[in-house]
Amino acid sequence: MLLQAGYTAAAREFTISGCIGGTGNSGIYLYRFYGDLEIKTDSAKTTPEGCFTFHLNDSLPPGQYRLIFNGNRFLDLVFNHGDISFSTTLDHLIDSIRFTVSEENDLYYKYLKFRSKSRYRIRQLHKQLKSFPEDNPQYRNTRQEIMSLVKQENDFTQRLLNGRENYFAARLVQIDREPQPDPAWSQELRNRYVFSRFLGYLDYSDTLLLYTNAFSAEIISYLSVVTALWPQPDSTAYGFRLAAFNLLSASGNSEKMFGFIKSYLIRGFTRLGYIRLAEELDNTSYRDNCFTGALTTDASLHREMLTGKKIPAFSKLKGCTNQQTDGNDAGLLIILSAPGCIWDENMRHNVMQSLILSPYGKYRALTLTAEGTDIIPVNDKENICIRGKKEYAKIRRIAGHPRAPLLIVTDSGGTIEKTAGSWAALLNGSEL
Repeated sequence: MLLQAGYTAAAREFTISGCIGGTGNSGIYLYRFYGDLEIKTDSAKTTPEGCFTFHLNDSLPPGQYRLIFNGNRFLDLVFNHGDISFSTTLDHLIDSIRFTVSEENDLYYKYLKFRSKSRYRIRQLHKQLKSFPEDNPQYRNTRQEIMSLVKQENDFTQRLLNGRENYFAARLVQIDREPQPDPAWSQELRNRYVFSRFLGYLDYSDTLLLYTNAFSAEIISYLSVVTALWPQPDSTAYGFRLAAFNLLSASGNSEKMFGFIKSYLIRGFTRLGYIRLAEELDNTSYRDNCFTGALTTDASLHREMLTGKKIPAFSKLKGCTNQQTDGNDAGLLIILSAPGCIWDENMRHNVMQSLILSPYGKYRALTLTAEGTDIIPVNDKENICIRGKKEYAKIRRIAGHPRAPLLIVTDSGGTIEKTAGSWAALLNGSEL
């Protein structure tokens, strides 16, 4: 027993070994990521055949690692506390890569190869689509081919990840996914669609995403949609603010992710000259009760228990809406408002922006509040339902967390289908 108590387990060791034909006898460097930072981890000399080996132990975090060689050439690998062995050639790094050890990397590169070919063809077809008038049969055929390729990519990705959702490689695949609007829509409508659904592909409270450079790139991609959607300087500032608070609310119950996103955005907006926005973010606290009340783990568990319950006085709530649907009225998007909370305004804006998109046509949206003086409408189309303090309190009692805004999706009879504390959380894994 004394021997056993004094025994310290040795750290497990793993190897990354590979051969990159054509590199010659040169140096190769191993880096890992933390957000947008590259951290040099090790270096080695390759053999004349381009072979090398790195030794890693389990003190290093799982994540995305990068091999840099022959100047600026590089390969990204998924290290998840397991051995990796592969071979490829310098002239065809991706197409020629073969993994003899590491199912995760084999999965990741299968996705990259498929995506590369699929998106190249989709880009070609988008250019072709612009050259035809809408009443031309070729226009319809091209549009249909684009939509078919998008479906094939989604189906391929779903099959590839089926049963492997917890792989680290699955995180890199999911973060690479992006909304694909109807190619026949106007550019503005496509931009609105992408912006409204961009954050619905992964769990932004997953701190392991920080060990990739894909997460910081994801934030930049999201902000680039803002500049396309709100190109004028004043409107860009408005769009950046909306996107920033969307990202913060998407960080869910992770204070670490909240802090990283906040710091990353403050640095970026300061460099771009959006000082007022950077200062507002700096003064936004994760400990603000109106935020944590909506997005803590306990609140998430509580909301799962709401599924299947009936919203009180649903018929009265339905009478508050003036939004027209196409006749397929599946229910309501109810924002249980928390006036004075930044996340409330943010959530209401996202819902109202998204109502112009066809996937939301079967729902009617309303903001539920106790008093008309509590709330400032996001726009003149917002349905604000003032039920009075008693009825509002009754609905609040079944939802809990009175200082937090809550988004509730119901069917046409008022049965709760899903609840969320942010727009991103609602979209994640949702058919909305």
